Amino acid sequence: QPYPSGRATMASVMSALANARVFTGARVSTRRTTRAVRCSAFPARQISAGGFFASKVGAIKSLSGVLSLTSPVPALAPAPAKRAVSVVANAGGGGPVEQDTVAEDVRFDMTEQGQKKRWGMVFALFVAFVLCNLDKVNMSVAIVPMAASFGWTSIEKGLVQSAFFWGYAFTQIPGGWLAQKYGGKIVLFAGVMLWSFGTLIAPLCAQFSFTALLASRFLVGLGEGVAPSAATGVLARGIPPSQRSKAVTATFGGLDVGSLSGLIIAPPIILYLGGWAAVFYLFGMLGFIWGTWWFAVYMRDTSTDRREMAVEKEKREADEAAGIKQPPIPWGAFFRNKSFWALTAAHFTWNYFSYGLLAWLPSFLSSALNVTLSKSSFLSILPYLATVAVTTIVAPTAEKLEKNGMSRTDVRRMSQTLCFGGGAVCLTGVAWVINSTPPEAVTKTTIAAVMTLLTICFGMGAWVRTGLFCGHQDLSPKYASIMLGTTNTAAAIASTLSTFFTGYFFNATGGNWALSLFLPIAFFQAISVVLFQAFESTPVDFDAEQAKLSAA
Repeated sequence: QPYPSGRATMASVMSALANARVFTGARVSTRRTTRAVRCSAFPARQISAGGFFASKVGAIKSLSGVLSLTSPVPALAPAPAKRAVSVVANAGGGGPVEQDTVAEDVRFDMTEQGQKKRWGMVFALFVAFVLCNLDKVNMSVAIVPMAASFGWTSIEKGLVQSAFFWGYAFTQIPGGWLAQKYGGKIVLFAGVMLWSFGTLIAPLCAQFSFTALLASRFLVGLGEGVAPSAATGVLARGIPPSQRSKAVTATFGGLDVGSLSGLIIAPPIILYLGGWAAVFYLFGMLGFIWGTWWFAVYMRDTSTDRREMAVEKEKREADEAAGIKQPPIPWGAFFRNKSFWALTAAHFTWNYFSYGLLAWLPSFLSSALNVTLSKSSFLSILPYLATVAVTTIVAPTAEKLEKNGMSRTDVRRMSQTLCFGGGAVCLTGVAWVINSTPPEAVTKTTIAAVMTLLTICFGMGAWVRTGLFCGHQDLSPKYASIMLGTTNTAAAIASTLSTFFTGYFFNATGGNWALSLFLPIAFFQAISVVLFQAFESTPVDFDAEQAKLSAA
């Protein structure tokens, strides 16, 4: 409980209001007395989220049981103030969990300066994920001239594409553990530095040997593997629940912008600025520039983090003095929770879809639709452009639906249904068009039909930002990093399978893109729509659940 038995009186509240300040709650001193707390003199309705995103906090509304204080407050006769009431919810598939009863503007710095700094940090995270996918898509584009230069077969091309995901899978769970133990900011910094180094040395490695190139891509995967868990930890610690959908969408939306940007700028770099090697040198250097910015401005700054209340600090210090250790990671409780499995299945499917198409789309367009490298890269832009465009509306739409009474669980389920259900229909349509049209019979109408279906498919994929990628923080802010690292391990396996076996089955089926790429993705998406209906967004006390399992 963040509030002890002492109560702030209404008189202190009225006094705070008379001084034209914003009353934000009650705080406990080290002498275990309670006093009224006021923030700065900014009226709540004037506090802004900064230039990048606008956020109205004139009335701080509660989400999932958080105490809500609205403005204006009517002038009532003084009366004893009631103690905040904890909300205890029964989590689907998990145990009850006590909600945070501390108002958001007490738990977080909600002043204008604090909001600007918070959304500046979110923008930096967004840029990190732009770079993340730049360093994936560079190989997807460069592999066409590289394969021609080195004489690679489709299986060797699949090995090069999948080497990244060997490293990516290896650091998922360790990345989540490191982010939980040391904080996501420093782990993200280390990851960006590692993957930028791996990108920078790729041309030299390719000239040295095929194995050395695989090793460099493995290093890129190691670095990028910690990024999702680290960013999730940063968001869970620094973003109020009422701003979660917008912050998550903005952060991970950088992946889509990175894919789009890479497909736009990589071909001109390859064609006019020094060949395929130049794209690795340029993108690698951008990572080191980002690292300098992050280290100087955000990595060591804790002003935007959630605040530890005095009573919470007392309890933590008392536990430390008594030698009480933090409970171990509740693996058993994770794997017995149906919502966790729903997230795992969705994450597996998302990576099989997104990275399979990211790796093979330029080759598909060149092989099946008879277009040149520059034209295939241009056509590849259209689906990612749709994703970026739809991303701008999914978070406001999800937020509006919640405000209008739709439960957070239903918002998450709806988002994943739109993402995977729409995608499965579109990709099945692409498979039908391709199977019905041999390469020599391809016309402009064929190309237009395929690209329209792919563009709709990728646009619907933007809904994953308010579905899957919010789910870990919904279930457990405490364990969000380690949970995302765990589900992303399954996702990394899916990425490896998708990138390698697409090339393998393309050979086995005699060059059939429908059977090797599009129909397998559509199958996984249809299954995941059904499985995600088991997801519940209610927070779960996994420590309590693990204690029950241990006692049984």
